[in-house]
Amino acid sequence: VHKKVGDSMGGKVLDLPEIRAYHQGKDEGRAEGRAEGLAEGKEERKELELEIERLRKENELLRKKAE
Repeated sequence: VHKKVGDSMGGKVLDLPEIRAYHQGKDEGRAEGRAEGLAEGKEERKELELEIERLRKENELLRKKAE
């Protein structure tokens, strides 16, 4: 529909409230998705750091037992 209307109007850009609301909602959704992704990434990183620390301690204990 947008293409057909644009063709009949000679390529003029339509700035309708509905179109603005659509683009605003799309932008807000993307921003929210990015924020959620970053939060999940931080949580995963924290979990991995804890696991690495646990493995380092376990490795140190094994080395001491081997001595």
